[in-house]
Amino acid sequence: MTFQNGYRAPSRRSVMKGMGLAAATLAAPGVLRRAYAQEPIVLLTWETYHDPAWCKEWGEANGVEVKPVVIGSVDELFSQPFSGAVQPDVMYIETGSLPRFKEAGLIVPFDTSKVPNVANITPKLDWKKYTNVGGEIVAAPYNWGTQPLMYNADLIKSPDSWAALWDEKYRGRVNIFDDCTIVFPMIALYVGAKDPFNLTDADFEACEKALRELRPQIRTIARGFDDAVTIYAAGDAVIGYCQNIAVVTSLQDKGKNFNYSLPKEGTPTWIDCTGVSKKGDRDIVYKFINDNLSVKWQARFIESSTNNGVLNLAEAKEGGVSEKTLKRTNIPDSQAGDFWEKLVILQKPEDFDRRLQIWNDFKAGTL
Repeated sequence: MTFQNGYRAPSRRSVMKGMGLAAATLAAPGVLRRAYAQEPIVLLTWETYHDPAWCKEWGEANGVEVKPVVIGSVDELFSQPFSGAVQPDVMYIETGSLPRFKEAGLIVPFDTSKVPNVANITPKLDWKKYTNVGGEIVAAPYNWGTQPLMYNADLIKSPDSWAALWDEKYRGRVNIFDDCTIVFPMIALYVGAKDPFNLTDADFEACEKALRELRPQIRTIARGFDDAVTIYAAGDAVIGYCQNIAVVTSLQDKGKNFNYSLPKEGTPTWIDCTGVSKKGDRDIVYKFINDNLSVKWQARFIESSTNNGVLNLAEAKEGGVSEKTLKRTNIPDSQAGDFWEKLVILQKPEDFDRRLQIWNDFKAGTL
């Protein structure tokens, strides 16, 4: 089992070769920048979420520099602010991790009164249910997505269960990504846990057994979206747990016949939310967040990245998202009455440290 680290320009979804490079870029005295009176807005964000050109355009119009720093996993997102290398104003956090970020003091209560464009968030997303931590709203959605089972459709016919990842005929040709937070729920669903976020001791034992059996199936763990695309495009994997359907659409753009399915056990689903740090709790930051939720910004984001954003189907069309692009997102499917019943929204786990230790042992081969 190997790990691949590719370069990812801040474009969810090209990761820099280490956050040291990102931090150095932010601090480098030799880099010429336009001078602004206001303190820069520093983002810890995902690939394709904040195109540097868009950030520059918005910054010039609003008299402040916006610095997007791309991260590759939730665990990296959590650790970076503690490193001191990057001091973010805004972080893009999936719902299951919001309590951990709040408890660690990384985010403050979110002032929805300063973000009237939350009205543009599709009512299909019951977002306040998942962003309420201890009676306070701590974030607002920016994007959501499914983490389905992806496969090479030239070789595999519409698998409908996570059990396909354990099928011996794919030994050495399975791929998953390096993120305990969002891989572990899939393992829990596969073993039949009643609640994938509140595992019993018996569930943990079943997950450990499943991970031990999965390890020989995997040649490479991907660290991010570009890594995954490279692995699948090279033929080093033919089936896997998909971090985002943008991996599938990127492969399709390369002429590769990949597709995805929503397994019968349930499909982990993330809602990436905008969280604000104490440093970022200022009006100009909230203006940036509000503008990010405008129909214009969101439509451009969806069109360029094939992410779902937060708009409903009518708003996406109104904003100019093409039919071709819409077909490559979950947006049209999400209008079906039973669609959301197939999804399992990420929530706070019962014992993250225990999960992480198992995950690290799995990667090290000591589980």
